[in-house]
Amino acid sequence: MSTMILWQICHKNELNNSDLTRYIVKLLRKRKITTKQVARDLNIAVERARNWYYKDTGMTALDLLRMMQKYEFVREAIDGSLSLEV
Repeated sequence: MSTMILWQICHKNELNNSDLTRYIVKLLRKRKITTKQVARDLNIAVERARNWYYKDTGMTALDLLRMMQKYEFVREAIDGSLSLEV
């Protein structure tokens, strides 16, 4: 996928970092995954996970990549949303 196509996908959507984080947190809550479990699985501080889980701050790109690597359902959700745009 070229960088031009990625740029078009990112700028077509009105989806920002906070929206994406809320969507992923909703997926985690449906599966009853807690902040402590996420922090342990992703090898990050619990406070960092709590910030985007409860305080509505956006997660970092590194957190997103780690989450996609660890949780198959997050990867499928992200892949599915990108495939609809292309």
